[in-house]
Amino acid sequence: MGESRQDYGTVINNCNDSFRAVSDFFYRKLFVITSLAGVCLGFAFGLAAKNFLDLSESALLIIGFPGEILIRLLQMVTAPLIVSSVIIKVSSLSVGTSKRIALCAGVYFFFTTLISVSTGLLLVLLLKPGVYHSDVVIETDSDVIFSMADALLDLMRNMMPANLIQASFQQYKTDRLEFQIESHEPNSTETNITEVHLLGHYVGGVNTLGLIVSSFIFGLTLKMMEKRGETLLELISIINEVNKQLVALIMWYLPIGVMSMMASHELKADGWDSVLRLEGIIVLIFIGLTIHGVIVLPTIYLVVVRRNPWSVIKGACPALVTAFLTSSSSDTLQLTIRCCEERNKNNPRVTRFMLPIFSRINMNGTVLYEVAAAVFIAQLSHIRLNLGQLFTVGMTAAVTSTGPADIPMTGAVSTFFILTAIGVPAQGASILVAVEWLLEHCNTVVNVLGDCIGVAVVEHLSKKELEETEEEDPLRTRASDSADEGQVQDDEVSPGTLDSL
Repeated sequence: MGESRQDYGTVINNCNDSFRAVSDFFYRKLFVITSLAGVCLGFAFGLAAKNFLDLSESALLIIGFPGEILIRLLQMVTAPLIVSSVIIKVSSLSVGTSKRIALCAGVYFFFTTLISVSTGLLLVLLLKPGVYHSDVVIETDSDVIFSMADALLDLMRNMMPANLIQASFQQYKTDRLEFQIESHEPNSTETNITEVHLLGHYVGGVNTLGLIVSSFIFGLTLKMMEKRGETLLELISIINEVNKQLVALIMWYLPIGVMSMMASHELKADGWDSVLRLEGIIVLIFIGLTIHGVIVLPTIYLVVVRRNPWSVIKGACPALVTAFLTSSSSDTLQLTIRCCEERNKNNPRVTRFMLPIFSRINMNGTVLYEVAAAVFIAQLSHIRLNLGQLFTVGMTAAVTSTGPADIPMTGAVSTFFILTAIGVPAQGASILVAVEWLLEHCNTVVNVLGDCIGVAVVEHLSKKELEETEEEDPLRTRASDSADEGQVQDDEVSPGTLDSL
């Protein structure tokens, strides 16, 4: 009777798990379908209104008003979400295994993320898929040197904000002012002399770079405080969860906002140019993903391990196929662990430490997409990004690429956050929703491939320490067994001793 009840309970639990998985699948697909429908309806309405209706300025404002509300909602949660996410991720990092494995994993994550950001930036700046016309700008050497030096100094100033509250809505900028002064020298042929003055002031816009650096230092300090900082860390964790829930609620309004932004963008655009530009960014991202997944990651494995990387890729094929179908690294985690341990014969100590963390933070393909998409939207808006803004794009993409795990189309949502961080109008990002569903699957394949190659690389670099740990384990096992035997003997002697007394 008891066994039948246990079997019945097991069946009920399995049914609940299956129902939860099916409902989550339909939730993701429903969200994608409604977002794509919003893009199509907005594009069709904008195209028809531009050709058949003569709309006034007030009508254009009303059409774009729901999209403006969406942008304001995303701006509301951008700074709190970035700050709380960075603090939680830094303070929650714990070395569950050896320090060398953790150090190698951190170096691999930083190096591959830097390469993916650089690849995305180089491709989008060289190919310029969002530039309508090639405008030739002639700059002197002094202007170039000044702009580079000034941008680097402003970058360092913004990384260390003097006021964290002010950094939430203002950032520091240096302007170059030129004055014409009459020359009073008798032997000079020039009547006017140009004097240059540097004026530093604060401009509107979130200082995202300063918030990220300050949050990193704050999270590191909380980690060093250990138990004394647990109360504050728990409060920040609650704030982070509240922000994620707010983002999840905002996502249900996303199809309406995207439809409004798409219609407004199409009414202001010149024909089909913005839509045709999507082909360029799609091809560019596919090229970037191919470079990173076929050239960069295998080359890292080849240089470090000195073996053919095809064996790792072949062993991870089931996980890569599942990643393409589900477009989620977290949903593929268990299969990825199985492929690494059973097919690639990786050490379980490395896989069980790295893969649960990397499935959340190591998003090379997603970071590459977000960087290229943000610069592409800036090019569509005729905005030329400076060095500080490009650096902020890379940093913000690395932070926001992890995103809330339960929200689909994370890449498009993170692109809205990045555009808000660098002060670029986010209305043009609505066209990215039309291709996000396709690119998200390809991004996930590169993410999972990076995780599998990272496990193999870190295992090779930590081979000596893993062998020493495995040699210590049998000794610990023997010591524990002997202690248990001694305890058993004591337990057996005690009753006899009492009886003799």
